Amino acid sequence: MTIKTSRTNENGKISIDYGKCNLCGLCVEICPDNSLIIKEEKLIESPTPFFGCLACGHCVSICPKDAIMVTGRTVSANDYSKLLKDETKSNYDQLYSLMFARRSIRHFKDKEIEKEKIDKIIEATSTAPMGIPPSDVKVLLINGRKKVREFTKDFFVELKRMKKMMPLMTQIMRPFMPKDQYEAFRSFIIPLMNGLSTGYEEGHDYLLYDAPLAMYFYCTLFADSADAIIAATYSTLAAESMGLGSCMIGTVSPVIQRASKKFKAKYRLKLKTQSGIMVVFGYPKYRFQKGVKRTLGSVDQM
Repeated sequence: MTIKTSRTNENGKISIDYGKCNLCGLCVEICPDNSLIIKEEKLIESPTPFFGCLACGHCVSICPKDAIMVTGRTVSANDYSKLLKDETKSNYDQLYSLMFARRSIRHFKDKEIEKEKIDKIIEATSTAPMGIPPSDVKVLLINGRKKVREFTKDFFVELKRMKKMMPLMTQIMRPFMPKDQYEAFRSFIIPLMNGLSTGYEEGHDYLLYDAPLAMYFYCTLFADSADAIIAATYSTLAAESMGLGSCMIGTVSPVIQRASKKFKAKYRLKLKTQSGIMVVFGYPKYRFQKGVKRTLGSVDQM
């Protein structure tokens, strides 16, 4: 059985070099799909895997003898490389310092972002975990203030069209909506949309903040909806490491989900996608002097 995604409908192909294999069994133990077994003193593919090789690469990555290769499902032999030694990796204090310093940036310098840094953001984002490999996260990359402003303009055209239907849809859906969801819609979503529209008409961009770069992360219907959010989070940390500021914008996705075919065609968006997240990037106009320690809603230890 093959787990199909928008990018592939095949299983990974496992190749074993028996001249190198010492039957240590690490690949068998680590495989999340039960795709490998040792039978009669020989490593073979299991006749009863859970689904079939997903090309996660666990077996290739753990083999001490370099005796296994997995290709297919968008992965080639050239995609594997040796990991850095532990002493060259960031330690916890360095990582926490980066995370603690990161803030949502909404004021940017009048400076475009170099292509090299954009490429590095994408490269780092591609390492984000996903529900099922290969990643089905797609990125709409809007580079340059001129293009970001054009997207913003098109967004408000779509929003204006939707706002005409909002009162009627609210009345129709009211009997079917939980009370807290209705209250959030009435007291937050509608005022937010009205505020964004009024601000734009008055010459203020409270949507994408006139950023020099915007990326919309979204998934096809094959993927876990969380994949896009995780990838977006990785992008903000990558940007922070290079001196860039970022801000996640949740307002964009609900409009994109209901946007016209014309809008989706212009921005190469599939007609049916899962909810996504927009992230804007740029060089921070102001420098913060302090961080703010946050707490989680709860940590319930069982």
